[in-house]
Amino acid sequence: MTLAIALRGETTRYRENTLPAIRSAYSAGADMVAVDLKTTADGHVVLLRDDTLERLWGSPRAVADLRLADLAVLGAEVEHRIPTLMEVLAESAGRRSSLMFNVTSAETALAADTQAGEHNMADRVMFTGSIDALRALHARRPSAAIALTWDQPTLPPGELWKALMPRYYSTDYRSITRELLTEVQRHGYKVAAWTVNDFPEMVRLVGMGVDAILTDNIRDLASLAGEPRVSPAPRFSPQAIDAPERGYDLRRSRHGG
Repeated sequence: MTLAIALRGETTRYRENTLPAIRSAYSAGADMVAVDLKTTADGHVVLLRDDTLERLWGSPRAVADLRLADLAVLGAEVEHRIPTLMEVLAESAGRRSSLMFNVTSAETALAADTQAGEHNMADRVMFTGSIDALRALHARRPSAAIALTWDQPTLPPGELWKALMPRYYSTDYRSITRELLTEVQRHGYKVAAWTVNDFPEMVRLVGMGVDAILTDNIRDLASLAGEPRVSPAPRFSPQAIDAPERGYDLRRSRHGG
């Protein structure tokens, strides 16, 4: 089954990375909701895509320089308010869907992992983001589920596969072919495609056997498997996936240059 992943919630109806957007994505049948995480000056993990408040709030101030109280006064309406990760974990507990955390710093990755564990959701969370953040996470908890997001024309170097032991190879859907899909999957990795908003492309990728799709149009994607979806929440077992055998480099595929 192809996982239907709502990118930042159901953003066609609500502002990205807000509680209403996440709730709506769950209701629409998302198997997983991907959210962006940042850390405030006083150590709170919040949902925000950008390093500053410029795009959404018209302020050049950096999130890392602000306290949680500074962010709390920004949104008079819940549809626009910046939620904390604690709120999102509480909202997600007991639901069928899982969460994907996009992290850009080791501090945020480790704090998010700690909070997920405190909510008994460590096995229902996947991490993606910067390589340094993922390295720090894997060093502390090798069983953490990781999606290695890659936007380069060649596949990641063998060292990176072995260092992170990702569950998913996540890439631009336009670079995915049957040959690439087969090459990655036969080494025990799953393939996630982003960002797929065109319904015919969703159909094509599901038909190819792509393991997960990230989309802004979660209702369209969920409808491919019937709505509402009733699959159990994806859980990630503590066993790490083996890295490619010594002597084999995934870059040797004809897609790796």
